[in-house]
Amino acid sequence: MKGRTIAAFVAVGFALMMLPELKDTLDYPRFLLTFLYFVFFWVSLATSWNILTGYSGYFSFGHGAFYGIGVYTTANIVTKLGASFLVTLPLAGVLAALVGLLVGLVVFRLRQLRGELFALLTLAVDFVVASLVRNVDFIDGGLGLSLGRVDYPQFLGTFPDMMYRVGLLIALLTVFAAYAIYRSRLGRGLFAIHDDEAVAEGLGVPTFRYKMIAFGISAFFAGLAGGLHAVQISYV
Repeated sequence: MKGRTIAAFVAVGFALMMLPELKDTLDYPRFLLTFLYFVFFWVSLATSWNILTGYSGYFSFGHGAFYGIGVYTTANIVTKLGASFLVTLPLAGVLAALVGLLVGLVVFRLRQLRGELFALLTLAVDFVVASLVRNVDFIDGGLGLSLGRVDYPQFLGTFPDMMYRVGLLIALLTVFAAYAIYRSRLGRGLFAIHDDEAVAEGLGVPTFRYKMIAFGISAFFAGLAGGLHAVQISYV
């Protein structure tokens, strides 16, 4: 990735991070930061989904499961261990990625699971996760989990300021990762898989490894977004 691209990316990110400090100057509506948080949330989810589905052509319906894993990871650690939610976000992403890799170990080893079959199998992951949440009291406490008031560093500002800034950071990291993959050998390999996986294998592209990496990264950022969103909705 070129230095000027990185510099421009950092400059835009820094400028957006300063928006909460300009409340009085710009006199924007109070709901604007919350609205922008939701924009960043959907940017993170959509971009992370695109890393697998858009690049490799493997249409995944299981992305909601990885988001849900992130939600319940943060909710459980915050409510039961009293940890700062900022500490839980990487854990939410890692746990979602591990589940994604476990799924990938099964579905990517079976060559016949492509196209519609892959999509349906990933849809089943959603139902499995939803069933676990509904039936295992340890996960949702039986009646759900209420995060209530969460602790966070005061330098991040008010709660809407903090959610805006952390949401922006996650969106920027997701977009940066997607762009970096797009420009890398991994990205070229995924696009080759998208066009014709059999030909890609014949040309020496390590298709299984590339799909696993893409699945893991995609699930990680979905879990990261889900972990933060648990704080926004405060009850799961």
